[in-house]
Amino acid sequence: MRNLYLIIALVLLSGCAVFQPKQFTAASLNEELLTLERTSISFKEVLEQNKGKKTFVQIFASYCPYSQRSFEDVLLFQQKNPALEYVFLSVDHSYHDWKRGLESIPVKGQHYYIPKKGKGELGEFLKLKTIPRFLIIDEEGKISVYKSSKVSDKLHNKAQ
Repeated sequence: MRNLYLIIALVLLSGCAVFQPKQFTAASLNEELLTLERTSISFKEVLEQNKGKKTFVQIFASYCPYSQRSFEDVLLFQQKNPALEYVFLSVDHSYHDWKRGLESIPVKGQHYYIPKKGKGELGEFLKLKTIPRFLIIDEEGKISVYKSSKVSDKLHNKAQ
């Protein structure tokens, strides 16, 4: 009987592999974002602008208390890792809410608004259910940290 439980446990645990993609899908790369000037830009273009540089990405909403608290950790991370590029993607309710919310956000970097609010192809690829969300993208555009909900040791290690 004990062997049966062991076999069941092994089968269940082996089926729980964690999805850790190394590259974005074509559909997620084509997701349209808005710049501060309200011009359209694809996520692929954002990544191409940062190609050859390690990039820190945060998905957040200015109204979210968890996102607001995370900015203090992001500021410390920026101080320790000034060579990285910083991209901030917002899933705020509207473009105007996002622009208004940016006034109270202390982090510096490239800011973009996701009009589909995380429900488009990029949000689906990221399996975006909670915010904030952090990623590290290496110099070649490959994802080295796919899923982190806080500024953790995993992010610090991959930033080096």
